[in-house]
Amino acid sequence: MGEAMLLSREILESFGLQGEAVPLEGGQNTSVKVQEAVLKPSGNEQHDEWVLGIMHGLQPRGYRVSRPVPARNGSFVSDGWTCSRFEPGREVQGNLEQKLRVARLFHRDLASIPYEGFSEPDHPWSRGHRIAWQTEGLPAGFPVPVRDFLAGLLGKVKRSGEYPVQLIHGDLAGNILFDDALGPLIIDFSPTVAPQAYAEAILVCDGIAWQGCPLSDLGLLPNDGYYREMLLRAVIFRLSVSAIFCGEDTERFFTEAEAFGPIIEHLASFPC
Repeated sequence: MGEAMLLSREILESFGLQGEAVPLEGGQNTSVKVQEAVLKPSGNEQHDEWVLGIMHGLQPRGYRVSRPVPARNGSFVSDGWTCSRFEPGREVQGNLEQKLRVARLFHRDLASIPYEGFSEPDHPWSRGHRIAWQTEGLPAGFPVPVRDFLAGLLGKVKRSGEYPVQLIHGDLAGNILFDDALGPLIIDFSPTVAPQAYAEAILVCDGIAWQGCPLSDLGLLPNDGYYREMLLRAVIFRLSVSAIFCGEDTERFFTEAEAFGPIIEHLASFPC
């Protein structure tokens, strides 16, 4: 495993660890376990310092997070690596009702955290959020049928009023793990600034599109214009990211969009 080889004894010692690094499955397959800690390479040092500082300060009630382990010098990134406590948990497909409950507890705790210092790294997901919230236009490079399809969805969004925003986890569906003895575990915090209802909408849309949840799970969210708008923006977010990754492959894009088709049809059945 190439990544593990880069883990020098100095890096381990900087986190107060010693022992063998065992590769962990899942995620980007770059994480390794040493003793009861998980180390993974930092993609963006400044961003990770900020995010891990928040996770370190949380006092979770009703859920768990993997508590970051600071290095001996007090920083959360040491020589390009981050470290957190190993926490048991397994992914469960669907289970949206329980995941929504956990999401609400987590977002309640995030609500008071100032986000002025937050700068989102520029990656396809952050671009997808900006397209969904109309702070960035559709990229000119999208194939015309893809642009037209996304423009059609954007045309249905009401741009009414300022919504209360806060830090949210924009990718919860596969990142809430369960354990028979312990509370649910939230992993891979991917923060963005948006309404809490948008995070819930992404969670529910992902469960329906990707995890085999019934369309009726939309009923777990309030059936009002505000939540319908959040669902629409959630779909636009996912399909904008999909369009970025598909590039010129229009056929692949529309195949991926099919998973969200029932949600789009359901939302279209309401009068604007």
